[in-house]
Amino acid sequence: MFCRSTKGLARASLLSCLLLYAVAAPAGARPWLAAVAGENTVNVEVLQAEKLSGSGQDKAALELLTRYLAGHPRDVRALVDRGDAYESLGDQRSAIEDYTAALALNPDYAYAYASRCQSRWEVDQNDLAMSDCNRALQLNPKMAYALRQRALVEIDLNELDAALTDANGAVALDPNEAYSLSTRCHVHVAGGAAAAAIEDCTAAIALNDRMNTPYFYRGRAEIEEKNWIAAAGDFSKVIERNPSETGAYYWRAMARANSATYAPALSDVDRYLGVHPDDGDAYLLRAQIEIGLGNRDAAKSSATDALRHYRIDNNQAGADSAQAVLDGLSK
Repeated sequence: MFCRSTKGLARASLLSCLLLYAVAAPAGARPWLAAVAGENTVNVEVLQAEKLSGSGQDKAALELLTRYLAGHPRDVRALVDRGDAYESLGDQRSAIEDYTAALALNPDYAYAYASRCQSRWEVDQNDLAMSDCNRALQLNPKMAYALRQRALVEIDLNELDAALTDANGAVALDPNEAYSLSTRCHVHVAGGAAAAAIEDCTAAIALNDRMNTPYFYRGRAEIEEKNWIAAAGDFSKVIERNPSETGAYYWRAMARANSATYAPALSDVDRYLGVHPDDGDAYLLRAQIEIGLGNRDAAKSSATDALRHYRIDNNQAGADSAQAVLDGLSK
């Protein structure tokens, strides 16, 4: 489901928030590391792994925690930390296994539920993810992380009123928390509230310029507002920081096409199609860009590809749009 969404991007932003906070804050201020049954001290290797993760060295943290857990398989904190490392590295299945093992040892570990919610959402297990986020919030109703993550699950389930309620709840807990503002921006984009989305994402960027998610969703909102130049600039920022974020190429192509910068737009949509060759919308966009360049034969070919993929996907509205382009090119 990644395609033109930012599921992976949003996940990384949330995790980065948690890991940075874990390094910067004293142990007593970290609710997700709150006392595990029987835990009186924290092994120095676990603390070292947390510092590695906090500085972005997740692979090194994973290796250290795996060695440590070989001799200490019931260390709940280490299991959760390794789950976080797997999650950050994109191995959600292994992350879920570690969070599940931690919860078997301590079934009241709210942060582990919230983290498993995030990983399950990442692999499209939305019903299970919702159950985990609900349990996290039963244990800790003021966990902004769980509220933000549940809002993302609710977006996927098209429960937009509930998503906005959760995002508002996260922001209310700390109005100056960039990750909560970014999540609410995402919810506003899903709900079509472009102006509110731009306001929230701009505020998130002002608080934490290192995040990619608010640039992405501000760009989405700017496209809805037809602010093509601004949108292209935001997607360029995302691509500059993460060239593998293919969804940003699609949206930058759209912004560029609408501002008549067709050659760069064609390069962007081709970059996207190289990773997502079955996306009818991208072929239709490519056809429109080729029309702008005056390449009628290439436009017909792309519109034909769009029509074929729309029919495979049983997308009648898309098929009608592609056929309209083909009809216009045949005149």
